[in-house]
Parts: sequence; C-alpha cells; structure tokens
Amino acid sequence: MLKLPGTLTAETFLARHWQKKPLFMPGGVEGMTPTVTRNELAWLATLDDVESRIVFSRRADKQIRYHAETGPFEDSFLRTLPKRDWTLLVHDVEKHLPAMRKLFKYVPFVPDWRIDDLMVSFAAPGGGVGPHRDNYDVFLCQGIGLREWRYTTGPVDEDPLASDDLALLQEFHDGEHHVTRKGDVLYLPPGVAHWGTAQRACLTYSIGMRAPEFYADPDLELHEIRPGYLSPEAKIRAAKDAPSLGRRVTELKDWLRPQAPEDEEIATLMKTPGSLRKLKLHGMTRIAYDDENVYVNGAIQAIDKRTVSLVAELCARRRLSRALVNDLEPECLRWLLGQGAFELPREV
Repeated sequence: MLKLPGTLTAETFLARHWQKKPLFMPGGVEGMTPTVTRNELAWLATLDDVESRIVFSRRADKQIRYHAETGPFEDSFLRTLPKRDWTLLVHDVEKHLPAMRKLFKYVPFVPDWRIDDLMVSFAAPGGGVGPHRDNYDVFLCQGIGLREWRYTTGPVDEDPLASDDLALLQEFHDGEHHVTRKGDVLYLPPGVAHWGTAQRACLTYSIGMRAPEFYADPDLELHEIRPGYLSPEAKIRAAKDAPSLGRRVTELKDWLRPQAPEDEEIATLMKTPGSLRKLKLHGMTRIAYDDENVYVNGAIQAIDKRTVSLVAELCARRRLSRALVNDLEPECLRWLLGQGAFELPREV
C-alpha cells in the first residue's frame, strides 16, 4: 500500500481526501516495481491496438502552445524526437503488460473495479500536457526523473488559445507546488486544475479511476472493499442506474476486447479440466460481481449464492484453480469462456 504521510491511515484518507481534496505523498512508493523503460514504452506506442499520443510544447510570445499527435508511431519517427519539450503518453499499459497490474496493489483502499487503467508517460525535459482538469481521480506516481507539479482547487479559466487539440486552462501560479522525485505520489480528485512539467527526463505512472457519469463515492468506506465486489452501498449511490452499474464499469474499449473462443474451442476446454486449471484471466478482462450477478467485459450473468463466493475467489486470484474448475457450475464457466474472460493457450 502507499506510504501515507504522518498518521494518516487508509480510513482517514477516504474520509478526508478521496474525491474531496488533493494529497501529496513524498516517498509514497518505495522501490516501485514492476516498472517499464523508455524503450518499452516507445515499443508499445508503435502497436496498432495501443492507445498512445505525443504532446509537443513550444513557447511563443511568452505563452506555451501545445500540439498533440496520436499513435501508433513509426519507430523511425520516435528515434528522431527532439531532446526536449515533448511527452509520450501510453494508456492501458497493464492490459498489454499484465505484470504491471501489480502497481494497483498500492491503492487497495479503492475498489478495483474503480480502476480504469495504468497510463505511463515519458517526458523529455520541458515536456508536459499543459494546465488541465481531469474528470476522474488519479494517483500520479513518480518514477525516474523530476517533475514539477502545480495544482489548485481554486477557479482557473479555460484557455482556447493554448491548443487546437487539447482542452487546456490558463497558466496559474497560485495553489500548491511540488517537485516530485522517484517514489513521490500526488493524489488528485476529479476537477482539480493541475499542471506538470518535466525538469529532467522522467517517467510517471498514473493510476486513473473509472466511474460512470451517474456515480460518485466520496462516502466510500473500507468495509466495502473486496476484489471485484460491487457493494450494496455502491448500488445505492448509483440509484436508478444501479442495474447498469456492473455492466458500465466492466465495459471495454472496442480495440481492447479479448477475442472470445469459438463454440468448438469452448466445448474442447470443458472436456479437459487439466487445461482449464491453468487459465488466467485475460490481461484486458474487466470483471466484477455483486450478490446476484457477475459482470465480465460489459456482459452480465445471474449467479446463485453459492457461486458468489466462487466468483469472489476468481476476482481475488485472477486465475482458475482445481477447486474453482470443480465447483463452478458448468454453465457459469462456459459463459465466462464465451466472454473472452481467459487468456487461452495457442492451441486448444
């Protein structure tokens, strides 16, 4: 878990900061692992199914203007980037490199179905995306290098002249100011104006949260949190949209949807329990459950009380086991396979 400052506990973090006010955590992550290198990030940005962009910044007449280009990028283009004033951002890194999911262990006090993705950015000196607001919670974990952060909960006007590609704000110099070093973490709730600029070439790992437009949980409490679990309190917060909450929070971007196996492949797997026991959840799979349903990649399946505990184990382990294969109802297991929930062997 993150090393919270002073006497702050996970419980008091939720009460005082979560969806309420920012928190700077110097040394919040000690010895952050796993990590990616600049070269690995660049390689991801060349792939067709990876969402990436580069933001260039240049100063003109005392104002910085920002320009964004979207990937995938040619390797030759990446090799010719200038020495400063640009940022490469790669989204959903944990879905393409499943080992990176381990970074989510730093925020166990937030329901895992609230985590949208791990975005990793590499910024050359002077690089940044400009002053802006996000509509989601984010934990900004500093890897190598130095980054200057400014943020404020006060009013900041939009600046349409700053970029033709990005929704940016006017530069501001009041509020809080920190220079983050390796291991420092900055938490920002939705709507807080912030502005990061690399002082030295740096990597930043951004754990971004997901919530439908009808959902907010500033009253979140620790007792609600179990892997994959949509608590009764979450359903109450969702109000009239509660029936769609599970589907919405497990929906995938089209280009990230795992390919579901054919019916014949599923039938073959169902006949070979030894193969089933080796299956892990696909790196792109989103899974959640409540006391009545399981949700996978935007689909829903009703489950009985006995199956609830088995799905809970699957969410916690993110893989099948001998006991799960033996105890899950064949219909439920077949449905999970049909949603592309598992990473399948090359030949079934």
